Amino acid sequence: MERVNEVNAKELSSILSLRKEKSKESDQMMHYGLFQEAIDVNLTLIDIYQGDQKAYSRLGDALLKMGKSAEAHDAYQSSIYLEKTKKENTQIAVDSAMRADWNKAIQINFDIIDKFPWDPEPYNRLGKALSEKGQNKKAIQAFQCALVISPNSPIAKKNMKRLEKTSGLKASMAVASTTPGRSFIEETGRTGITKLVNIPRNFDVTDLIAGHGVDLISVDRGMRILDSKGKEIGSIEPKLALRLKKLVEGGNTYSANITSAGEGGVTVIIRETYRHPTQSNKPSFPAKSSVLGDVSMAALGYGLNDAGKQTHLKDWSDDDTESGDDEVFSPMIPKILLGGSTLEGRGVLD
Repeated sequence: MERVNEVNAKELSSILSLRKEKSKESDQMMHYGLFQEAIDVNLTLIDIYQGDQKAYSRLGDALLKMGKSAEAHDAYQSSIYLEKTKKENTQIAVDSAMRADWNKAIQINFDIIDKFPWDPEPYNRLGKALSEKGQNKKAIQAFQCALVISPNSPIAKKNMKRLEKTSGLKASMAVASTTPGRSFIEETGRTGITKLVNIPRNFDVTDLIAGHGVDLISVDRGMRILDSKGKEIGSIEPKLALRLKKLVEGGNTYSANITSAGEGGVTVIIRETYRHPTQSNKPSFPAKSSVLGDVSMAALGYGLNDAGKQTHLKDWSDDDTESGDDEVFSPMIPKILLGGSTLEGRGVLD
C-alpha cells in the first residue's frame, strides 16, 4: 500500500469489504481442512495489507496444521511484532497530543493508518489533531472514516456535527496549556494519575481534550477539577484528595492535565510543581500509591471510549467493532511511575 497523507471513507469501505471477505474465506478453508488454500488466502491478504496482524495469525494456524512449525512461528512472530508496533506508535500519538504537538500527532496517526487502516482509533485521534490545527474539512473526513468502521460511534458523530457547524469559522484555538506532557512522568513521587469521581450529569466530557490543562481546587470536602472556563469536571477520589488537600494547606502547589475522557470516566495526571520545605519528606504520590491501583491501565489512553466497555477508555475510538474489541491501549505511565520498564523495540512504523 502507498503511504497515506489523507483519508477517504469510500476507499476505506472497499478495504474493509475485501479484508472481511478474505478473512471469511480463510475461516471456511480452515473449517473444511483446506489448509494450503487457507495459507494462500492469507498470503494474498498480507501481500495487500502488510500490517494485517490477524492475517499473520491465521497464516500461522494454517501452517501449523500443515506441520510447518518453523514457518508458523515466523508468522506468529510477525503478528506479535505488528501489534507491538501499533501500541508503541499509539503511545507516540498520545505523547504528541499531550505536548500539543499536533503536527507530530497528525503524522504518526497517518503512519498508523497506513499500516492498520481498519483500526478506528487513529482516525478519531487524527480528526482531533486536524481540528486543533483548524483543518476542519480534513478532520471531518477522518471522523467519517471512523464511522465507516464504527457506525454507532457517538464520539465521531458528535465531533463531526460540531465541526460541520464551525467549518466556516476561524481555526480552533491553540491549547491553553503548553506544558509538555512528558514532563509529568519524570519524577517518581511528584506525579500521579487518577480517575475523577462525581462528574456532573450535565457535563459534556467530549469537550475535553487530552493534554489540556485543568485547575485543581481545594474545597471543604476535598479537591475538585475545573475546566478552563471554571466549570466543574469532577472531584479527586477521597483518599488522594485528602492527602493533596493537606499538602496544599502546607504550601505545596500542583498542576493537572486531562489524559483521557469518555463515557467511562475522566482521567487526569497531576504533578507537584512546588514542595514546601516543611514537607520535604512527604511525597505527594508514594511510589506504590494505591492511587494508581484505582485507575485501570486501559483507562489511561488519549481519549474516549464510545461504548464504555468494562469502563475502560480507548483513545478517541469506538470499541464495538472487530478491529478494536480486543485491543485496548494501555499507556506505560503507571509502570514508569512504579519503576517499571517501558516498551522495548522500535517506536515508529517502517
